Amino acid sequence: LGLVNVLQRGLMGMSTRIIYKATNVPGIFALVIGAAVTVLVQSSSITTSVLTPLVGLGVIQLEQMLPLTLGANIGTTVTGLLASLVSDSVAALQVALC
Repeated sequence: LGLVNVLQRGLMGMSTRIIYKATNVPGIFALVIGAAVTVLVQSSSITTSVLTPLVGLGVIQLEQMLPLTLGANIGTTVTGLLASLVSDSVAALQVALC
């Protein structure tokens, strides 16, 4: 019993439709959703690692994953900026922006 089989069984029926409807939004909204999720979990790797198997199973389309992934990268930048604002140093903000 592999991980893919477990994931396929878990995503049968209603949950697949919910995920599809939640990700079937225009590109700019998907970008914002990706950024928001990444700011919440503070890792674009987690966001991308969750999306990749969903594309492999056909729950979401590859074209829907691109803006979500770009939003995840923007969310990582926002997380870095927030971390740099804790310091009183201007150098920390410069490093976060580079």
